[in-house]
Amino acid sequence: MIAAIDNPSFQAFPWVGLALWAAFAVTAFVCASATRWVHSTGQLLEIPGTERWALILTACGVALLGGFAAAGPVAIPVALLAALVALVGFVKKRDAVVPETRRFLGRGGSANIAAEVRTAFKRSEERTRATKQPAPSLTDRAKSLLGAMSKRREKAVAVDAGSGGSADAVDAGAFMFLKKDGTHAIDTDDPEAMSENVRNSRKMLMAAMRAEATDIHFEPQEQQYFIRFRIDGVLQDIGKMPIGEGKGVVSTLKVLSDMNIAERRRPQDGTFAATLDGAKFDIRAASTPTSYGEKMVLRLLQSSGGVMKSGLDKIGLRPQVLKRLNEIIHKPYGMFLVVGPTGSGKTTTVYASLSEIDAHKHNITTIEDPVEYRLENITQIAVNTQAEVSFANILRSVLRQDPDVLLVGEIRDKETAEIACQAALTGHFVFSTLHANDTVATITRLLDLGLDPTLIQTAVTAVLGQRLARKLCEKCKQKCAPPPGLLKKFKLRDGEIDHIYREKGCEHCRGTGFKGRMGIHELLVMNDGIRDLITSQPVVGDLKKAAIANGTQTLQIDGLMKVIKGQTSVSEILRVTT
Repeated sequence: MIAAIDNPSFQAFPWVGLALWAAFAVTAFVCASATRWVHSTGQLLEIPGTERWALILTACGVALLGGFAAAGPVAIPVALLAALVALVGFVKKRDAVVPETRRFLGRGGSANIAAEVRTAFKRSEERTRATKQPAPSLTDRAKSLLGAMSKRREKAVAVDAGSGGSADAVDAGAFMFLKKDGTHAIDTDDPEAMSENVRNSRKMLMAAMRAEATDIHFEPQEQQYFIRFRIDGVLQDIGKMPIGEGKGVVSTLKVLSDMNIAERRRPQDGTFAATLDGAKFDIRAASTPTSYGEKMVLRLLQSSGGVMKSGLDKIGLRPQVLKRLNEIIHKPYGMFLVVGPTGSGKTTTVYASLSEIDAHKHNITTIEDPVEYRLENITQIAVNTQAEVSFANILRSVLRQDPDVLLVGEIRDKETAEIACQAALTGHFVFSTLHANDTVATITRLLDLGLDPTLIQTAVTAVLGQRLARKLCEKCKQKCAPPPGLLKKFKLRDGEIDHIYREKGCEHCRGTGFKGRMGIHELLVMNDGIRDLITSQPVVGDLKKAAIANGTQTLQIDGLMKVIKGQTSVSEILRVTT
């Protein structure tokens, strides 16, 4: 006889309590993991306010512990909801500083989150394996370091050669220092493993790149270094640094730029590069001795080109000017000059003009000092004054290489001007830049260089005067009544224009009221009437009248037209044109 076996009963088992403890554990794990991820990601990407977000998530975890003990299960969903809200807030900040292909909020976000989780688990496994493995010998560590450095160099060179200098193939979320040849300049990408001087240099450059600054001024005073960024053409104070730390940053930048670190009595120039968020920047460094120490100025040039590669229709030209300019630059011979003061965007306009020409059907050669942007299918030559390779010397040599289009970076002397004009008369189209206040002043400037008036009359096809004006911030610009002078300038009646806009200032524009810049232009196209007026001592007033009769609109008129469209303010146009 088989004895009966009683099956155990689970009706009295505390399933509800077990589920509550499981929910509590999951919520605590979410808070802890989110805090750790926010802290590490924020430090890596230099996201402002990282510590605040990490503190909020930590507070959610602490509130969960206290709330569960005091209020019971209701604390779990409250803490979880608060943690998710804080996490979404931080993710918005993160998405603002990473490329679109890596963002969590938006299209493809789930795939990006999955990729981030896989990367996190992979790093965790690597750290676990590293702690379990015995410490490698000194020889093994040296071999490993050399191998990693070699791989990074090969990767950087391959990216630079294969993608035209684009850093998209490299870790897009990382910041890297590169040398002129594209090799890695620093042996580690981990900020914690870098020296303090390198970390300070890295932070300063990252801040400038994200602020879209074009220049960094690192200026010594008696007790500290002042840091200023040129943003939208205007210098802005950013911060200060103790004099000792500042000297360390200057030394680091000199090493990166291949300058003589021991030479502090003479000015020096150098170059290096850096990548951030998938964009590559070429950086020109210039040091000069002052009474308090060495001053360092960095010029940041984005290698991708931006507006430059988008063509002429993206630089702010009015439709009438754009149409005439497209006709001019496609002529078989002649000379097109872009004029304006330093920093007025002349190089960008010339490059944008070159991008309109088919480089596969034309032999295009540029002569520059230095080469600022890399262009595909175009021969680019750098001036080297130390080797006695000047604009004039290179230009003579290039004319023997069957060019169709020539770009002379800048006309600085009579010899270069004469050779460029002769090239324009012998079946080549020549682009160049010149420092002059406006289009009519270009003629007197060429005469001052010693150029023969007949050479100007026959060689120059058109002159484009240019300035860069700041655009009003779209988030805070204010409506205001148009001033009577503006209405009079355009012969408009009262009430014909309801309003214009002026600057105010907000967080988005750092309190300036402006965000970004645009070009204002003045195009002078040569005709017989203007050519007849070009003599050894031309009357400037007569040249201006002839230019206006030929359709030229002054820089100020072009700027005020953009004021009427709500793109900028009257005060800004007056600032850049007077």
